[in-house]
Amino acid sequence: MKSQQSETRSKGSGIRGLISNFKFQIFIFLLITCHLSLVTVSDAKVYIDITSPAIQKLPISITAKGAPEAKEIESIIINDLDFTGLFSFVAPEVPGAEIIVRSDVDVSLNEITVLWSIIDLVENKEALKKRNTASRKSIRAIAHNISNDIYKFITEKEGVFRTKISYLVSVSPGNKELYLMDWDGYSPIKVIPVGLTSSHAWSNDSRFLIYSSERNRAWKIYFFDINDFREIVLFSSNGLNLVGNSSPRDEIAFSSSKDGNSEIYTINKDGSNLRKLTHSFGIDVSPVFSPDGSSIALVSDRGGSPQIYIMDSNGSGIRRITFEGSYNTSPTWSPDGKWIAYTGMKDGKNQIFMVKSDGTGLRQLTFNGNNESPSLSPDGLFLAFDSDRDGKRGIYIMRLNGDEQRRITPKDTKAMAPKWSPYFN
Repeated sequence: MKSQQSETRSKGSGIRGLISNFKFQIFIFLLITCHLSLVTVSDAKVYIDITSPAIQKLPISITAKGAPEAKEIESIIINDLDFTGLFSFVAPEVPGAEIIVRSDVDVSLNEITVLWSIIDLVENKEALKKRNTASRKSIRAIAHNISNDIYKFITEKEGVFRTKISYLVSVSPGNKELYLMDWDGYSPIKVIPVGLTSSHAWSNDSRFLIYSSERNRAWKIYFFDINDFREIVLFSSNGLNLVGNSSPRDEIAFSSSKDGNSEIYTINKDGSNLRKLTHSFGIDVSPVFSPDGSSIALVSDRGGSPQIYIMDSNGSGIRRITFEGSYNTSPTWSPDGKWIAYTGMKDGKNQIFMVKSDGTGLRQLTFNGNNESPSLSPDGLFLAFDSDRDGKRGIYIMRLNGDEQRRITPKDTKAMAPKWSPYFN
C-alpha cells in the first residue's frame, strides 16, 4: 500500500494537468475567499422551528441595491430560500412581510462587498447586520453565504447553500467523468477527466473525494485531496473495486471481487487494516456506513433478488429491511440514521423510496420516469437523485416529502449518480 501511495505522490505537479487545474483552483478560491466583518446581532430568537409538524411560512421581503450585480445576488438568495419551502416572498413595496433583508452591493476592481441586514418588522428592530467581501468573480459564492446566514439566523440550523454535489457525466459509451457543482447546479467543474469513473463519495470533513476508476484495465479506489490537488491510491487489486462511503472514524467501506465473489470490505483511510466483512454465496455491493458508524447498509442478492440489508459495522447481525419489490438498490442514510433512501423497481420503472432503518414506514417519493441514486443533503431536508423523465438522464433535487422536484443539470448533459457533500468548514 505504501508503494502505491508513494508512486502516486511522485507524480507531483503532474496530477495538476490531470484535473483541469485552473477550474479546480477557482473552485477552492470560491470556498475560501468569502469573508465577513462588521457583525452585529440583536437578541436571537427562532423565527421558524423546522422541527415543528405545523410549520407556517415566514413572510419575507428581500431587496438589493447598488452595483449592477445586486439584482443577481438578490435573485440567488431568493432562489436558495424559496427551495426550502419555509418562506413566502413579499414584494418590497407591498405590506405583509415580517422580515426584510436589505443589501447594499459595492464593486471595486477586484472585490465585491455586500453590506446587508435583517429587519424584524414585528419587533421593529435591526436583528442582524453583516458585511461580506469576496473576489469579484465570486458572486454566487457570496450570495450563497448570505443565504446560509439568513437561514441560520431564522431557524438556528445550518443551511445547504454552500454545499456541493459530486456526480458523473457520461461523455462516451463506457466513459464517465467525475464533476462537482453547487447545490443548485451552477458552477460545474470537472475533477477527473480520464478513465472510467464509477462509484464515488465524500469524506466526512469534505476535504476528500473518494472514487473508483478504471485505468489501464485495473479498478482502483482513489482519494483526491481538494486542498492539495493530490490523488492517492487507497486500494488496488484484481477484480472490480467499488467504493461505498466513509465512516466518522475514516474507515472506507467498499465492495471487491478480488477473491472471485463480490464481498464487503473496510479499510482505514491510510490504507491499513483491510477487513472482509461478508462471506456470502450471493453478491454483496454498495456498502454505506450509518452516520454514527455503528452499522452498514448494503445490497445483497443472498435471498434470491437484490435487496437492502443492514449489518453491524463488524459484519455481524445482518438483517433484511426491504420486502416490497424484487429489485432494491443504492441505499443511503439520512443524517440522523433513522431512514434509508434507496432505488426500488415498481411497475417496471426505478423509483426513489424511503424506509425506516427497522424496515417500517415505507414511502415512495418519485413516480415519473426512471429515478435512481438517491443522496440526502447534510441537513436531511432535501434529496438529490438522477432521472430520465426528460429523455436524457440528469440530476434532480427535491424536498424530502417529494415536493419541488427540479432538474439542476443541463438537458444536453447525461449526468447521474449524485452525492451531496457534507457541510464545508
